[in-house]
This record gives sequence, structure tokens and C-alpha cells, in this order.
Amino acid sequence: MKRLLSILGAVLSLAAWPAAANIVFSLDGVTFDDGGTLTGTFTTNDGITTLLDYDITTAGGTVAGFHYTPLTADFNASSLPAIIVVEPSDDNDPILQITFTGLTSAGGSILIGNFDSFEQSGTTHRNITAGKASVGTTTVAEPSTALLLAISAAGLLAGLRRRGSR
Repeated sequence: MKRLLSILGAVLSLAAWPAAANIVFSLDGVTFDDGGTLTGTFTTNDGITTLLDYDITTAGGTVAGFHYTPLTADFNASSLPAIIVVEPSDDNDPILQITFTGLTSAGGSILIGNFDSFEQSGTTHRNITAGKASVGTTTVAEPSTALLLAISAAGLLAGLRRRGSR
């Protein structure tokens, strides 16, 4: 019985394993040098090393604008936490590059400068002149496997206790 309790304790400690939280960033106040804007969100893993999802839209200015998602701009050459680069993989225009000055789990500023952060469509190039990434939300992955093990172990323990009390 003591051995079973030890096993149950070990399983329950697995259920308490810290879950990883993906980070959703919002793009705030992002403008281009031609008067256009950039809005949307992107999601990274908790270490801010992998771009998991993005939904970014550019509008106004000299470029027609584009809605960047994994379906419309499926080529991702990002190197986080420093840079996001997305574009269609079939060599169609446009390309979007956003470079950060120290993106952290609290957010970060966009690097402003010629060819640092920009959108390019054909021969039309426009630089980002202002903006930042703010933390929108975090999503926590549930440790469901460990939780199921803990519930199973608790059921087994209850069954053994009941059997022993007969």
C-alpha cells in the first residue's frame, strides 16, 4: 500500500509539471513611410524562438496591402526573437520583414531603419517608421496525459482500498 501511495505521489507530481505557454503579440501603432499601416497578431512559443501563427494585415499607402497568414504567406524565414520574415512561397509579391530591438515575453519595439523593417511588393518598397509588439495573451498547453495518469492512479488506489476493507 505504501508503494502504491509513492507511485501515486510521483504520478501526481507529473500532473503538476509546468505547462508551456505560447505568447500572442499584438502589433500596435505600426506605420509605413508612405502613410500605410500594419495591424494584427503573431504567436510564438514560450521561448520566443518559433513563430507558430500570424495574422497580419497591411493597408493604405503605395502598396495595395496584403493579409499575411500561414495560408496566404506560407514561407516563413523568421529568426525569433530578432526577426519575422513571411511571404508567399510561390515567389509572388509581397514580402514582409519585421525586425525587433529585443523582443521579450513583455513585448518589444520594432527596429526602424532602411531595410530593417519593411514590406516590398515588386519594385515598391516601404519602410516601417513606428510601432511595437505588445503582449496580447498567453495560451497554456494542458498536461492532459499526466492528468489522465493521475486520475487512473487515484481510481486504482480507491479500488485497492475498497478491496482491502472487505
